[in-house]
Amino acid sequence: MPSFTFKIYLEDTNPVVSRTFIVSSENSMYVLHQIIQVVMGWKNYHLYQFTIDDLIIADRRLVLDEMGEVTDGKTLMIEDIFSKVGTAVKYEYDFGDGWMHHLELINISNKPVNEILPIIVGGENACPPEDCGGVSAYQLLKNILLNKSDEEYQNTIAWIGYKFNPEKFDIKNASKNLLKLNTTIKKYEEGFH
Repeated sequence: MPSFTFKIYLEDTNPVVSRTFIVSSENSMYVLHQIIQVVMGWKNYHLYQFTIDDLIIADRRLVLDEMGEVTDGKTLMIEDIFSKVGTAVKYEYDFGDGWMHHLELINISNKPVNEILPIIVGGENACPPEDCGGVSAYQLLKNILLNKSDEEYQNTIAWIGYKFNPEKFDIKNASKNLLKLNTTIKKYEEGFH
């Protein structure tokens, strides 16, 4: 089974928030969504969709009929969409905040992988906090954190905590969370029963 290496980055972030990770080509697009949530650092609280040309892929259980034609992510395998290196899709998470990601297949390998997939191999900068308001609001939040005399500094720290560092990506924590992916998906699925 081929392994696919992806690079994903959060559009319009400066400095850029990015991750590089390897998955099995035999995963569904639904599982790819779950992997992206873990590697980026999101909490999977909101709606999502993949878009490639006119094709929209999402979780049909969460989609309103008036949103138009949507293909269920559980019915498509990663290799159905990503047939060659360089294939890219848009991945949107949290339609309110509008986090747009660029997801691109950067390598296909048929060599055996000695590790359990998926694995994360690199990344830059912290994922923005959930519900922080989108790219421009996140930039404002980062500016507040740089200025302890800002009137919003204490409220911001009370909300996100002292440990949050926008320039630090914790790859060890992301790797640990990927090892629990099946449990994470099972817990997510329990919400539909």
